[in-house]
Amino acid sequence: MPDTASKRRPLLATAALLLALVPAGAAFAADSLDSRIGEGLFRRMWVAAPTATQAADGLGPLYNARSCATCHPRGGGGRPPDPASEGDQGVGFALKLSGDPVYGRQIQSNAILGQVIEGRPTVAYREETVRFPDGETVRLRRPTHGVKDLGYGPLAEATALSARVSPRVHGMGLLDLIPEAELQAEADRQSRDGVVAGRPNRVPMDGVPRIGRFGWKATHPTLAQQDAEAFSLDIGMSTPDYREPWGDCTPAQTACREAHHGDSKQFEGLEIPSTVIGLIDAYLRTLPPDGSLEAPKDKAGGALFAATGCAACHRPSYTTGADPAHPTLSKQVIFPHSDLLLHDMGDGLADEVPMGEARGRDWRTTPLWGLNRLAKDDGRLSLLHDGRARSVTEAILWHGGEAEKARKNFMDLPRDARKRLVRYVLGL
Repeated sequence: MPDTASKRRPLLATAALLLALVPAGAAFAADSLDSRIGEGLFRRMWVAAPTATQAADGLGPLYNARSCATCHPRGGGGRPPDPASEGDQGVGFALKLSGDPVYGRQIQSNAILGQVIEGRPTVAYREETVRFPDGETVRLRRPTHGVKDLGYGPLAEATALSARVSPRVHGMGLLDLIPEAELQAEADRQSRDGVVAGRPNRVPMDGVPRIGRFGWKATHPTLAQQDAEAFSLDIGMSTPDYREPWGDCTPAQTACREAHHGDSKQFEGLEIPSTVIGLIDAYLRTLPPDGSLEAPKDKAGGALFAATGCAACHRPSYTTGADPAHPTLSKQVIFPHSDLLLHDMGDGLADEVPMGEARGRDWRTTPLWGLNRLAKDDGRLSLLHDGRARSVTEAILWHGGEAEKARKNFMDLPRDARKRLVRYVLGL
């Protein structure tokens, strides 16, 4: 039986080539070799099988992106297509399906040579005006999503669509170390207080229910599992958690399933072995939340954030647990401004694509840290799960359900106070 070092040797040789592709003088998030290799793999443009370099092939056959960085440029998030720009497909934008017998769980808009794409996601907006009590108005965009150029016939009549933009990935290593007991304790506290009713999305992992913390509906308990699903659905490559080398291709898509795949005996019979997932995980763990490791300095803005009710779900801080494997991330007080729990957000944001214990109206509280990097673009942002909100104000105005009272409190604030609260959020 080959030892661990011999198993890693082909991968490390390929990783050396990947490092050569990184621009000279690039600032790495950490000095460790694993993190540097992980960054190269995060940027790696995967190719279709077969190739001479088995560690680099296996793309698709159907896919949305060829690399992690395509959907998360500079560790940031995605945006929806611009309906005014012909052919624009957005960045990190995908359509989830409620489970179609032909198209599976997600529409794949790209294909390797010889395969047929599933379709091209579309979005159209209907603008609506919201008027504040003081007379100020804001225009909201209500999206309608669809698919054109369907490659395998019509979607099933019962299939529901739900759009997603890729989230920002900074700070995920710290979120991964929040103890499950703390997340459950926060849910219990909210249940006792009765102001909001956050609850965990418990999903099976190795046969044991775990609390999800990643994904728009908190569908993944760990960073590694989140990475693994992204490889399967978005890039079409097999991992230890999603072993099908054809990704999301269904039995009805026979050409996709019968195409060349990149699974290899030397890589655990997979296209993306556990070693690669671990290296990418090592890189992502080193990405700090854009300078938000300290407590917010705007105390008045924080008090306003709490008084309106925003902090009821967007919990300002947690303390990470102890992990000998990641001492620099352990026992840190962090300020993600999220409880990582599911909340009923009302009909305005609801979809018909339940995930685990998350129903159509349920969404995980989005961490707000890192918005300081985007502050200058407020008004041109892509916030919420489908990127419909162009500003922090628009995002707040879409809140309903458990957040309806906080939304009303925000609307009732004097204009200067509303601006102060928005500045606070954009400073996180």
